[in-house]
Amino acid sequence: MSIEDLRIKSNGATMNGLTQVPTSVTLSAEQFERLYLNPMMHRRQPDLTKKFGNPTPLGLGAFVLTATPIACCLMGWRGATGVGAAFSGVLVLFGGVFLVFAGVMEFILGNTFSGAVFCHLGAFCLALGATLTPAFNAAAPYSADGTNTLQGLHSPEFLTTFAFFFVFMALLMFIYIICALRTNVVFVLIFTGLFLYFCLFAASWWHLAAGNLVVGNRCQVGSGAALFAASMLGFYLLAAQLFSSVGLPITLPVGDLTELWSRGTSRREASDLEVGEESGSK
Repeated sequence: MSIEDLRIKSNGATMNGLTQVPTSVTLSAEQFERLYLNPMMHRRQPDLTKKFGNPTPLGLGAFVLTATPIACCLMGWRGATGVGAAFSGVLVLFGGVFLVFAGVMEFILGNTFSGAVFCHLGAFCLALGATLTPAFNAAAPYSADGTNTLQGLHSPEFLTTFAFFFVFMALLMFIYIICALRTNVVFVLIFTGLFLYFCLFAASWWHLAAGNLVVGNRCQVGSGAALFAASMLGFYLLAAQLFSSVGLPITLPVGDLTELWSRGTSRREASDLEVGEESGSK
């Protein structure tokens, strides 16, 4: 058939027009948990997950790219110092903004756990970045003249006061460890690393405030090591999610824990059914 014949048929409206065929992919409970880091609480996949992209890699990427350089700074690699003050812009404009945005998107999709995780970590980044920024005047009142932010950041009063924020962030991470037992092993280990980071960082600030410089610096290095371990696990989980999102034939194991909980649920349902049948026979 020549090109001229094709033109004639096209002008004669004999060719079928293009139509859009609606398609959707249904995820299993294990696939849903792997992609959204949130257990599927209902048997049906939420409808919005078929219309929107997955925001979980966005939140994970913001977390690891913010936490990893701060961890290197806390461990003093290549002479880095300042407790991460150089990353105040990264904390606010990268970690804080993208983590909160990813958390809001998770809430829209109905993923309560991952949404709460990203929003809380994003709010922490925003709060820490704002505290390290002189324009917010958070540390300057603790200085001798009440205007020197750098001096205020190193004052014993400021260190002792702000350390309480890290203590209760550690408590929140402990709660997340328990909740993550419903998802996968890697997620549990990430929260364990964050729990150790906040505990050691709070201990570091309290020891530095008391003048115990050797112990305080060791706790600071330990907190950086715990944060670095959590960040590397975050990179691993991010790679696992991105590989699945583009359909690569590479499945990185994350230690799925949903199967263990589903077995327990099945046993309880079977036990309740047997009890109901016995009571009905009586």
